[in-house]
Amino acid sequence: MKIKPILQWVIGIVLAGAGFWVFFTMVNPRRLFAQIVHASPLVIAVVAALSIMSIWLRSVRASLLLPSCSKKQRKSLFPIIMVAFMVNNILPARLGEVARAMLMWKKAGYSGAVSVGSIVLERILDSLIFLACFFVPVFAMPSLAHSTVAASNVKTYTMHTFALLFCILFCVGVFSLVAYALYPDWAKRTGKRILGIGIIPDKIRTKLLRIGGDIISNLDWTFSWQKSLGIVTISLCIIACYAYSIVILVHDRAFTIAHGAFSQAFAAFGAAIPLSPGYVGTLHAVFLQGLVLCGVPRDAAGAVTVLSHAIAYITVTLVGLYYYFSMHVSLKEISKQKQ
Repeated sequence: MKIKPILQWVIGIVLAGAGFWVFFTMVNPRRLFAQIVHASPLVIAVVAALSIMSIWLRSVRASLLLPSCSKKQRKSLFPIIMVAFMVNNILPARLGEVARAMLMWKKAGYSGAVSVGSIVLERILDSLIFLACFFVPVFAMPSLAHSTVAASNVKTYTMHTFALLFCILFCVGVFSLVAYALYPDWAKRTGKRILGIGIIPDKIRTKLLRIGGDIISNLDWTFSWQKSLGIVTISLCIIACYAYSIVILVHDRAFTIAHGAFSQAFAAFGAAIPLSPGYVGTLHAVFLQGLVLCGVPRDAAGAVTVLSHAIAYITVTLVGLYYYFSMHVSLKEISKQKQ
């Protein structure tokens, strides 16, 4: 019996439990339950639809990010990404990313390097969008800027401090993409020097350069302003789906789309912990705090946190399972591909 998968499950369960413990220390379970059961069926249906819409938009964005995408490949991307999210929901350690790379290779015909490169690039773009969704609302709303988060018993930081840091990271990321679009040859030479490609034996160097070429081909879209504009627009629409789902769950005129975007960006820190299956527990604790910073009462924030996660989790898992069985994929095969 292999120790590593068992260890991943144990750590994932411990992280989820710790997250839930923090979450339930901040809310009243009885009042939380009372608010959940009174949720409107129409609102639940809209949030479920937005969850599917966000993944469909991801598939459209992926078709623009990939170096080449035929009509057949484009049609296969939505089921593949849906299955990847479903696997992430039920297994620890982000195995959904492995499933996505494998399916893009076996079902869509992309090389392993192109598949992995597209996933890495998508995560970079998501990070840039979430960084912007954090610092823009903070700079725009003084109430958020002066909110504080305790780093220890004696030290606290304002949101404005984090916003400045995230703004710098965002600018560095955007500058890097623009620099590659304008000077691709210089960027490639610099990358080779940093990685020490020149001192590697010829046989290995040739293989690495081929794999690197496949990975870097995911940046071909930067040479087209039409594709670049499309990717930026779709990325904003994806975050709008997330943000609007929170807005309608909060159902308060004072809670705007900017608050929704900020709370989602804040929740992304909890989702960044990879070992918790479906981001359970870790996301709840952090998401709750983000909503409270936006002025939502704790019990109401707890109900919104549970509902938004549960609706998306159940919807994506059920639809993902449908495509999982229709594509004849096995979890055993995914685990083998991880190795």
